[in-house]
Amino acid sequence: MPKIIYTDYDIEDLARQGIQALTVGEEIVLTDLAYEKAKRLGIHLIYTGDDNLPSVPVRPYLSSQILARPNDNAAHFTSPFRPRDYGQLLQFSPSASEGDLRAAIIETGRIAYQTGLMISNDGNISVRMHDGHILITPSGVCKGRINEEDLLIIDIDGRLIKTAADPSMKPTSEQPMHLEVYRRRPDVRAVIHTHLIFANALVISKGKVRMDVIPEAAVSFGSIPVTGYAMPSSPQNAEAIRKLIGAHDVIMIRNHGCLAVGHDLDQALIRVERLEHIAKTLTFAELLGDVNSLPSEIIERITQAAR
Repeated sequence: MPKIIYTDYDIEDLARQGIQALTVGEEIVLTDLAYEKAKRLGIHLIYTGDDNLPSVPVRPYLSSQILARPNDNAAHFTSPFRPRDYGQLLQFSPSASEGDLRAAIIETGRIAYQTGLMISNDGNISVRMHDGHILITPSGVCKGRINEEDLLIIDIDGRLIKTAADPSMKPTSEQPMHLEVYRRRPDVRAVIHTHLIFANALVISKGKVRMDVIPEAAVSFGSIPVTGYAMPSSPQNAEAIRKLIGAHDVIMIRNHGCLAVGHDLDQALIRVERLEHIAKTLTFAELLGDVNSLPSEIIERITQAAR
């Protein structure tokens, strides 16, 4: 029988709707993280259908074969419940609400963390709000394990407008780089900085990410500039991108990862994902040896078509 698997994000969605109990059984099971999230958020998990089951909820595993029986006091779903369309959420408009922008950043951080684009507490994310202020991630926290109330609001000069729920949290130390983007690119409403593994490795080793091997690279980026060395978490990063960001949506910061921008987080995230996929392919090609470049006439036709 097909199973409906609830993740910790599904549990968060239930909590937002005020659901206080959930029937778990053969058709509905929880991941370990979902189980822990339910405990923290106070959602009561009810296991029914077997008289031998203890009255105290037992930790469920995906291989469990516990029969489910509807209970009037519990929420019993036939499909995972998601009140928001997260794909559309990342494609926000200039008038998007603060609540939607907060949710979009959290979802972007979750995707980046789960796909290995952001490791540990590395990287940072920001968006431009409709009033011109910047909603930004805090410093020193994992972007895959933060909540909407952990985000802060600063103005275009870096002054703190709204603190996080925990006032000890500070805006990312890379905020000067984000603000430099927003000052110089009125069209940009989202910025992602991440320490990509393969793209960073190529720049460290080869000095660049080649655009003349994979058609998607030439179509998507044309070229990706590499900055000079800059001190991390300092205004030097803003200085390093200053002359490049006007003409490029993706920049490699030498030995320090990638900066990608977009008119929303969906576009910026797609650029990060594509760059890392291209860099991974190039890395394996370099390891295998005899990397063949695309013919110059093909590159010319690709770049002309992409304009």
